[in-house]
Amino acid sequence: MFVAEAAVSSIFDLVLEKLVAAPLLEYARRQNIRERDVKLWLDDLKSLAYDMEDVLDEFNTEANLQILIHGPQASTSKVHKLIPTCFAACHPTSVIFNAKIGEKIEKITRELDAVAKRKHDFDLMKGVGGLSFEMEERLQTTSLVDESSIYGRDAKKEAIIQFLLSEKASGDNGDNGVSVVPIVGMGGVGKTTLAQIIYHDKRVESHFDTRIWVCVSDRFDVIGITKAILESVTHSSTDSKNLDSLQNSLKNGLNGKKFFLVLDDVWNEKPQNWDALKAPFRAGAQGSMIIVTTRNEDVASIMRTTASSHHLDVLSYEECRLLFAKHAFAHMNTNIRQKLEPIGEKIVRKCRGLPLAAKSLGSLLHAKQDENAWNEVLNNGIWDFQIENSDILPALYLSYHYLPTNLKRCFAYCSIFPKDYKFEKRNLVLLWMAEGLLGGSKREETIEDYGNMCFDNLLSRSFFQQASDDESIFLMHDLIHDLAQFVSGKFCSSLDDEKKSQISKQTRHSSYVRAVQFELSKKFDPFYKAHNLRTFLPVHTDYQYGIFLSKEISDLLLPTLKCLRVLSLACYQIVELPHSIGTLKHLRYLDLSYTSIRRLPESITNLFNLQTLMLSNCYSLTHLPTKMGKLINLRHLDISATSLKEMPMGMEGLKRLRTLTAFVVGEDRGAKIKELRGMSHLGGRLCISKLQNVVDAMDVFEANLKGKERLDELVMQWDGDATARDLQKETTVLEKLQPHNNLKELTIKHYCGEKFPNWLGEHSFTNMVYMQLHDCKNCSSLPSLGQLGSLKELSIMRIDGVQKVGQEFYGNIGSSSFKPFEALEILRFEKMLEWEEWVCREIEFPCLKVLYIKECPKLKKDLPKHLPKLTKLEIRECKQLVCCLPMAPSIRELELEECDDVVVRSAGSLTSLASLDISNVCKIPDELGQLHSLVKLYVRFCPELKEIPPILHNLTSLKNFYIQDCEIASFPEMALPPMLEGLQIFSCPILESLPEGMMQNNTTLQRLVISYCGSLRSLPRDIDSLKTLAIDGCEKLELALQEDMTHNHYASLTRFEIMVVVIL
Repeated sequence: MFVAEAAVSSIFDLVLEKLVAAPLLEYARRQNIRERDVKLWLDDLKSLAYDMEDVLDEFNTEANLQILIHGPQASTSKVHKLIPTCFAACHPTSVIFNAKIGEKIEKITRELDAVAKRKHDFDLMKGVGGLSFEMEERLQTTSLVDESSIYGRDAKKEAIIQFLLSEKASGDNGDNGVSVVPIVGMGGVGKTTLAQIIYHDKRVESHFDTRIWVCVSDRFDVIGITKAILESVTHSSTDSKNLDSLQNSLKNGLNGKKFFLVLDDVWNEKPQNWDALKAPFRAGAQGSMIIVTTRNEDVASIMRTTASSHHLDVLSYEECRLLFAKHAFAHMNTNIRQKLEPIGEKIVRKCRGLPLAAKSLGSLLHAKQDENAWNEVLNNGIWDFQIENSDILPALYLSYHYLPTNLKRCFAYCSIFPKDYKFEKRNLVLLWMAEGLLGGSKREETIEDYGNMCFDNLLSRSFFQQASDDESIFLMHDLIHDLAQFVSGKFCSSLDDEKKSQISKQTRHSSYVRAVQFELSKKFDPFYKAHNLRTFLPVHTDYQYGIFLSKEISDLLLPTLKCLRVLSLACYQIVELPHSIGTLKHLRYLDLSYTSIRRLPESITNLFNLQTLMLSNCYSLTHLPTKMGKLINLRHLDISATSLKEMPMGMEGLKRLRTLTAFVVGEDRGAKIKELRGMSHLGGRLCISKLQNVVDAMDVFEANLKGKERLDELVMQWDGDATARDLQKETTVLEKLQPHNNLKELTIKHYCGEKFPNWLGEHSFTNMVYMQLHDCKNCSSLPSLGQLGSLKELSIMRIDGVQKVGQEFYGNIGSSSFKPFEALEILRFEKMLEWEEWVCREIEFPCLKVLYIKECPKLKKDLPKHLPKLTKLEIRECKQLVCCLPMAPSIRELELEECDDVVVRSAGSLTSLASLDISNVCKIPDELGQLHSLVKLYVRFCPELKEIPPILHNLTSLKNFYIQDCEIASFPEMALPPMLEGLQIFSCPILESLPEGMMQNNTTLQRLVISYCGSLRSLPRDIDSLKTLAIDGCEKLELALQEDMTHNHYASLTRFEIMVVVIL
């Protein structure tokens, strides 16, 4: 570390600790100090500390540049003269530097003197101490929802779950089959936690077809909420911003499904907003449920269909005490616990039954096991500290109060994000690093590791919580967010239309919510007065791309913000950056991902302090600046999903890189692969592409992949379109690309060598869990992957030279103790055009859960005999495969396409099947009538199928039947199974009628959907259970709708759709 870097950290910490922390603590204890005057003084002091850090950072940058240019002989005496022994000594006459820096230091000195004099106007005790609660270096991991930490909610949980599962829930509502159950309670009482437990309950999970969790927050954005629900249902993202389009897609996604939706933290009091949002929910099946959590009974009354809401009261004292003890006394010595319990009981009473307060303080005190520390918390004056117009709980403020200084700054920084923002741990740590908030790291750990530790400490103290639907996402409770906003004051701001006035010259960190389509310059006018702004960060509540940004922002506004450390223009429709970007000498974090940028200006290489450069999904980006090697402080470079043709020469200068997502091997003027040699700290994912450009195989050896022990995922890729290929050289290159044994995931694509290297199947790769071998067309055999004892997922595709998969694939099966693929869970074989035989009958695959065999037209035999853990099997376009399916007692899903009759018939022995999808087969064999557990049956693209087989009514558990593109003329009498709820018929052109008798064995049919059956003329009547009837493209259908409704033939019908129909 350079001397100036140490100066930045030490002086800033000195200002905060000695001049800020002590007075604030004393003020919390004494009530006779005028709050406004003290707060103004503290703000002025903190603003001055920011200015000092900016000047020191500017000096540090210049000093280090001089060292780079002139070498170590450039003396650091200038830096020493800048560092004061006390603030009074910091005078420009002691600094040998240019006049500009001197003027800044002189100004800071004058202001510091003035602030120091004002300190004496207050009755502040010098040297006020206090207990320090240090960070915990080792933290126990927790699951998504830890039910053992939930107290006092069992009765409420069971009552709600029993209602969700009951028949009463399906009928006792006013919203066409969808019940809405509100959970109402004050902030911090545990509404979200209760909803989480219900959401993850096994009974609930198995009862509903799909579950969705959406955090709504105070902004009831109908489009955004609809989009979030749609993406959860379809498991895919959408860029649409049109409500009608989104709702139609959602209606189709929910059609016929019994869904469970949680709308968490709702504040909307406008009935019209709820009416607009709920329209697609009517497409769901009877018994669909919605849980709403809210603090407001008025909100609940608008949305609920039940007679009353479930009100969540505070915990009883005993319940609160148990929750506190769970966090405070875990793994504590019994004798110590006995001494601390009486103090803890008094602290619990002050928590007033709020779970969030008890959990937060319990987590805080777990780190201290002496009575003085606990008494300090119990008797702290903050318990009586009242903040006007605020719901901040004293217990939560105490938790913040005892945080170490670095954690306080990291936590306060989070106030720039909107409520219910979805935090990603890795990106937040990179932002903290860029802002200089991670100054406490030790030499033996990276600053990123220290940042992760800071995050984990805040998580363990309940300042963050995991999202219910994604383990990688973290949320901040509303009350915790209010606390962050309070302690950050005017220095952090989240800009929206109502808060423009909060941007001032003292604002250092700011975010804003992106517009939906256009960002006009007027919105950003308040930023022109924030000359010392460090953070310019657009955020989003969902993913939005291609947003127009006024050029005035990049060309006029940003160059004026000379102190910027964090700048994001991600997701904007920008194609270039101005040359002036290179003047932002403090910049450490630059995010341009998901933009249309084509080239970066060369001036970007002047950003000496740049640590993070995000360029992912910049599909138009073809080249990096030629002097990228100048960015010697760069630690994270994300260039995934770009169109880079090659890396520039000089990349070897980036020796501090921790993340390099891609390296494109250059040809004549591009970077050679050996430039990776100095990047010994690389971790995460690395994709090395265009490996056919390697000229000298020794360059690969110099790249030293085997020495990069932090890499988790590695992709080795040749260009599949390249014509001139040297097979022997590619074999040698892959041999020398051997990675470190710590590697977890490996992908090899478009390799043209004739064999795989021996290292690929070495058992020493004990961490390898995922492997892909794709488009390696010249290899005639597979490596011994069975020896990879931790391998969980394996995908083999388009290896055209392989005709037989046998013993070489499994490894050393001669040893009695050796079991190949003992951890494998997912196995894929796809497009193996020459593969004929799989020797596998005696191989156990003890953990295999999913097996795919697709487009292997010459495969004749065989399949594994017994797969005890298999839950899903998919075989497609394997016409010559003639063998029985494996014995699979756990199987739930089977998909067969273009398979021999022997294969299809053997499916009848898989009696645990719940879902069967058959396509392109000649007939449905009688053996399938034995599938008494089958719930879903799909029959598609079977032109030779002339009739529905009589075995259909034997499927006593079948609830959904879908038939498409078959030449059936009619349904037989008694065709429908007794439990069938949904019937969909699509594109059966010669089907003429659905007879009345088809319903004789069924009284449960609720959904009937018929599309593009041009010959269909009649439907059965008197289907009393039918709730949904949809007809599309059936021109000849005769449906006397008015008469049917008059005679109440469809007495339960709630939804009717008809399109492109001529009623005769």
